[in-house]
Amino acid sequence: MTDCAGKWPSAGILAISGCLLACNPVPLVNPSSVNLSSDQQALVITSVDPAISDQFTVKHLPTESKIAPGLYFHPKRFDLVQVSPDGRFAAFSTMDHHTLVGLLDLRTRAAQEIDVVTEGEVLSFHWANDGQVLAYDYLPASGSQRIRGYDVQSGERLGIPHTKHGSDANLVFEQWGSQPREVVVSIRNRHNGESRTTTITLISITQLAPSP
Repeated sequence: MTDCAGKWPSAGILAISGCLLACNPVPLVNPSSVNLSSDQQALVITSVDPAISDQFTVKHLPTESKIAPGLYFHPKRFDLVQVSPDGRFAAFSTMDHHTLVGLLDLRTRAAQEIDVVTEGEVLSFHWANDGQVLAYDYLPASGSQRIRGYDVQSGERLGIPHTKHGSDANLVFEQWGSQPREVVVSIRNRHNGESRTTTITLISITQLAPSP
């Protein structure tokens, strides 16, 4: 008699494999890449075939801010760009008196303003592994480096509570924490150079108290 212990019929293996794939779908990765053009006046979107490319230029950007109505953009060029891990969006910033921080939907080619930095610049972008939350270091007119974020799913603009740091501190993104919207931040005193690292949860900007 043949011992079939530990063996599965081929149909059973296929059924189980199908269940595993359905229950644990492999994240879709967009093969497109997004880079700055040589003159930085466009985002060059390249698909699997390098011969096929598309451009999103500064002329496609909004001229007036929706976040701060009455404030107008006059971008000369793009500054930074980074694609989300799931390949759905490209986060970008412009070089202007009023820096536009936005998201470009790589499927529809529609751009969305998510922040505006007056008399400042974005220093770096950081996407969460699931592509749902974006954090970015920026330097405002005050000269103290700060961190903000954006929740792609809820559309919330995010920030760090002012009670977590002094007005004379530089905040530097180090890495993502273990919980949603949680970031590990280096807080550095601008005057004495002292530094400490802490974990902070980004909260909706509507919950933030006015800056000290």
